[in-house]
Amino acid sequence: MAPLRAVEVSDGTVVLREAFRGLPAEYRGAYLVDVARAYLQVGDLRGAARALVDADSVAPGEVRCRPLARTVIADVARGHPAPAGVARLATLVGLTR
Repeated sequence: MAPLRAVEVSDGTVVLREAFRGLPAEYRGAYLVDVARAYLQVGDLRGAARALVDADSVAPGEVRCRPLARTVIADVARGHPAPAGVARLATLVGLTR
């Protein structure tokens, strides 16, 4: 039997990976923003960029309006070169021109 896989969402709730898909989009988006932040903390710019782009595809409002998400977008966008998807997000939220 395979071990159960779980993820922790930003409010500390642990859910099974299968149940994650059943969460409201804004919860999944917030979780992915938190994942992007974690990737940044360990220096993985590409992982952070992937998580942000995934979050934007799941819950654009969560990514484009949440202050923490905007901070993470700005931090990732400062990487050289900025990942294309994050450069687009930075422009969409008004962080670059």
